[in-house]
Amino acid sequence: MILQTLTLLRNINKALFISLALFCCGLQMQAQTMTEDEIMAKLNEASALDNAKKTAEALDAFLLIGKNMEQQRTEVEHQIYVYCQAKACMCYETLNRYEEAYLLAKKLIAGNLTEKEKKDVGHLYAVNGYLYASSFMHGNNRQSVKARTILEEIMPYADGKVKEYALPKISESWFFEGAEYHLSQQYDKALTCYQNALKGYLKLGKTKDEISVLQHIAEIKGTLYDVAGSENAYKQALVLAKQIGKTDVLMEILKELWNLGNRIGNVQQAQTYAASIDSLVDVAADLQTKYTYYNQKGNEAKELGQYGIAEQWYLRGKNLAERTDINTVAANKHLSYSNLRNLYGAMGRYDDAIQYAKKAIEEFQAHTPKDDVTYNLPYMALADIYSLASNKENCYRSLDKLFETSSRMTEPKELFSLYATRGRCSFAFKDYKSALNDYKKADELLAAKYPQTDGDRIALLALMGGVEHQLGNYANSEHYYRKYAEYTKALYGENSLKHINAQIYLANAEGFVGNVTNGCYNYAAAEQQLKVLMKQRIPYMSSTEREGLWESLSSLFTMMTPYALEAKQLQTAFTKNCYDALVMSKSFLLESERSMYDVIKRKGTAEDMHDYTMLACMKNQVKVWEKDYKANANSILSVSRKVSRLENLLANRCKGYSDGTDFMNVDYDAVKQTLGPNEVLIDFTDYISQTQGRKYAAYIINKVQDYPLLKALFAERQIDSLGIVRPDMYYSEDYSEDVLKLLWEPLKENVSEGATIYYVPSQLLFQISLESLPMPDGLLLGNHYHFVRLSSARELVKMKSNDSGNKENTAVLYGGLQYDMETTVMTEESKKYDLSNLLAMRGEIARGDSIFHELQGTKEEILKIENVLKRNKWKVTSYMGTNGTEESFLNLHGRSPRLLHLATHGFYYSPSKAENVDYLKGYTDAMFLSGLVLSGGNTAWLGKQLPKGVLGGILTANDIARLDLSNTDMAILSACQTGQGKATAEGLYGLQRAFKKAGVGTIVMSLWSVSDKITSEFMTTFYERLADKNNAWNKRKAFEETKEIIRKKHPDPYLWAAFVMLD
Repeated sequence: MILQTLTLLRNINKALFISLALFCCGLQMQAQTMTEDEIMAKLNEASALDNAKKTAEALDAFLLIGKNMEQQRTEVEHQIYVYCQAKACMCYETLNRYEEAYLLAKKLIAGNLTEKEKKDVGHLYAVNGYLYASSFMHGNNRQSVKARTILEEIMPYADGKVKEYALPKISESWFFEGAEYHLSQQYDKALTCYQNALKGYLKLGKTKDEISVLQHIAEIKGTLYDVAGSENAYKQALVLAKQIGKTDVLMEILKELWNLGNRIGNVQQAQTYAASIDSLVDVAADLQTKYTYYNQKGNEAKELGQYGIAEQWYLRGKNLAERTDINTVAANKHLSYSNLRNLYGAMGRYDDAIQYAKKAIEEFQAHTPKDDVTYNLPYMALADIYSLASNKENCYRSLDKLFETSSRMTEPKELFSLYATRGRCSFAFKDYKSALNDYKKADELLAAKYPQTDGDRIALLALMGGVEHQLGNYANSEHYYRKYAEYTKALYGENSLKHINAQIYLANAEGFVGNVTNGCYNYAAAEQQLKVLMKQRIPYMSSTEREGLWESLSSLFTMMTPYALEAKQLQTAFTKNCYDALVMSKSFLLESERSMYDVIKRKGTAEDMHDYTMLACMKNQVKVWEKDYKANANSILSVSRKVSRLENLLANRCKGYSDGTDFMNVDYDAVKQTLGPNEVLIDFTDYISQTQGRKYAAYIINKVQDYPLLKALFAERQIDSLGIVRPDMYYSEDYSEDVLKLLWEPLKENVSEGATIYYVPSQLLFQISLESLPMPDGLLLGNHYHFVRLSSARELVKMKSNDSGNKENTAVLYGGLQYDMETTVMTEESKKYDLSNLLAMRGEIARGDSIFHELQGTKEEILKIENVLKRNKWKVTSYMGTNGTEESFLNLHGRSPRLLHLATHGFYYSPSKAENVDYLKGYTDAMFLSGLVLSGGNTAWLGKQLPKGVLGGILTANDIARLDLSNTDMAILSACQTGQGKATAEGLYGLQRAFKKAGVGTIVMSLWSVSDKITSEFMTTFYERLADKNNAWNKRKAFEETKEIIRKKHPDPYLWAAFVMLD
């Protein structure tokens, strides 16, 4: 652009001075040093040299004449002087010696010139001033202030093209000056410069440049925690970007607005901009827009904990950036390598993270001068990764590289980042004194320029508080955390996540200094604020977003119990807060998802229900594809995009019906109100102790006490020390006494003989049936009390409020199934059901390693149960042999019976064991690793080709969870391992969760594998007791009687203790 401008301006200058040259010829003058003839000869010589393009020689001649005419004693001498000086300026210009041309013109125009001379010389002054100023706008010699001073000085003389080119340079100089301040983190000065640049670009109508400036302003305001200011600047930029239709710029702005919404927890805003991003990329053709999109989608997935999907998006961006046939995105390689580095670090894939960290360093340094103080900054991330990987030697080598340029750094923020990084690494390697020294040094550096309200200084308060705690300096720790809480409240707001976390840190610190009252107050306040925050966000969030949010927040709820135990708050108002947090945490995601379905079912449209079912199917399909990410990457990313769009659309529609947060209203008061006079709830919980591993506690609630009673129980390693290797061993006489001492003795004084005890298990306790534990008197614990097993305390509230008396007595029974079927028979059976494609959506088949044999006893079991039920006027549908297909089960969706009985094979595999089962290999989700086998199941399990449109008969927990079985009061899973699954703080993931999510009330299941014969005997006895006139269909009474009958016939606990009933 400068070269084009120069050529144009030179042509203008030559035209302007032709007339001046002709005018001077023939005039008489009074000689000075040179004679008149010498002057004229030299003038002719200079003109000839100029015409011959011997510019340097012509310059010398013109300057010599000008020197001799400098006194300008006559009009002729004045005109020759002006002419020669002007020509000298033009020669300087031709020789690219703009400074000399500019200075000479400046001197000339300061003299006594006619109006015409002023105009002509002024033009020379403006042209060369512009060209000279431009030399300070680029490269290592950039001096924005000097350039702008010159440009503003020449502006009164600029016109036409000169003015057209020079005016934007003034705004550009403000921008470059602002950028320099921005890089050196002098934000106030940077903002002033950017604002001046913006004003200039606005006057000139330079919309693209306005957008760029606004983006920089928004970035600084975000850095300074001025969220509203940042958002406002981005929105202004967005409006302008839409006007000029630059999709790559639009994508960048939308991405930043999404980041901003996500950062402040504005779910609705983040979703809106995510949808705009998706829509934009569909119509965009340029590669830069696509590159930005790939990274944005990776960021979204990473934020939600969907690391596999994030990886595929980031790899797409990397592949685009590494292409050699395009230049537009080549500069983005550093960003792609950094994204993958951070992702693999979060995933714990440290070797991959280190590989990409080194690539990022190489790419950054290839485009950064070696003498630049930022040259080694990428070593910061490498040091962090080495610390995560516990590689101390390489971590400190990276830190040494990082500090190589520190002596030349002057900006406190840059030095702060170095010391903060070294502090983090020292902390990771438990060198707490060094970490504290580095954090204090970092704060000292920042304090020289920034107030305590600066975000980085606030963050250092928490870091120093943590180190002081590790050093045992609890008073100092409490001091730092108190300041941290005060400043986060001021900067981020009382209900922000940062402040909520700060309150919890402070509460813990107060506990260590013995200030329990304040500690409990702060923890309780944090719990209440967190509930409010979640109620605000949940209605606008998709289920995936809820999972991401809960993953990061759940520990804040579950860690209140150990705090209460340490603070000896065992039955106080704070204990109530702790229990409210526990109720919130158990089955939160299950209830959240179920709540959305219930809202749609009650108030939604057919389209809403279709979309909800479609969502479940697409998520299911993605899970299947995730078994092999590389092979299915394109399909995963394509469907994931659709899932994201549809989830957000559905969440917003459901918000119009109900906020879907009613389940969050269940708390201690609600639970207490549902209990009868002789009823007790025992809600078990667990937590990790730094010294003793996993420990257990229980909350005891009854009708009369003001607050729940919290009891400490045992450490899991105490159970481990008993040598119990199988779950049935808990019930043998050799171990039961010790188990009772650990588990029941601390609780029994708080319940009276014969009381109804509702209990909610956790972790290890999912494997134990309290009611089946044998007592020293030869009876079971369940003979002394009436136990009711619950998946969460919310179920108790539901039980007491639900009325199922008007349901029709219908039953569906599965048993005596044929697992080996001819494909022609499978096809005929499949045709019996007109299933929605949404329900029938399945993944590709996989190879299996074994087969399921027929369970002979289940046919007899079904026939006996059918007879009992029909005698009692029940409408019974039985599926046996080849007709108990997966299609028949999915056909129950939305029309489920009151009673559902499944006598078949069940399975549950941990991810490690699933590696040995070809059909399940690659799955890690417990909902795919547990399930039931229906008719024809061996075909899919063995990897045989299924006929088109026929389902395989392997019904996973994930398949069941997608159904609506809400009309079913009780599901009896007469199958092995149906009570097993993956234990988490959220609950047990497996068949139990699946049937609960599908809406089933009560589930009968087994905790381990029991023989076909005994299982059939147990189940038929259960139905006989259920129908007995003395029980009047009291399912729990019938169940306990059945256990007692089977126990007397088969005393070995292995044969009867596995069966549990769950509400």
